Amino acid sequence: MIREWRNLWFGTALILLLVYLGCQTSPAPIVDKPPGWLETIPQDATCYYAIGVSGPTPRVSDAWDQAIRRARAELGRMIISQVSSRGTIISTSSGEYVREIVKILSDTELNYTEVTGRWADRSGAYGPSEHFYVLVRMEKGRTESVLRSLK
Repeated sequence: MIREWRNLWFGTALILLLVYLGCQTSPAPIVDKPPGWLETIPQDATCYYAIGVSGPTPRVSDAWDQAIRRARAELGRMIISQVSSRGTIISTSSGEYVREIVKILSDTELNYTEVTGRWADRSGAYGPSEHFYVLVRMEKGRTESVLRSLK
């Protein structure tokens, strides 16, 4: 009889413990707050800025590299549109000039740009999860010397 009570008590305690653990709330997922430059790209008199984002990649280093390449390409397109709007670029009908500038600014071998911000969105707080964001900048003086060398 004692053995039956002991088994009953142990079974009841085990059930109560499982119910208690099952009702516990899981810890909140870690959500890093997106940096302010994702919402408002910095603007100042000395530099141009652009943002790049990676797609999902198996390796983190590849994601960062992809985001940087995309940011540099975006920076090139943005610079071309801003400089073109001031009338200082003579574009050809084939668009070769524009492509050459984007290629130069996108080239990871050249150090025309500087990565000034990085953020990994592991949880999907800003966009899809496991995407990586970078903010790059280029000094406007450097931009003008690159553009002059292409004319």
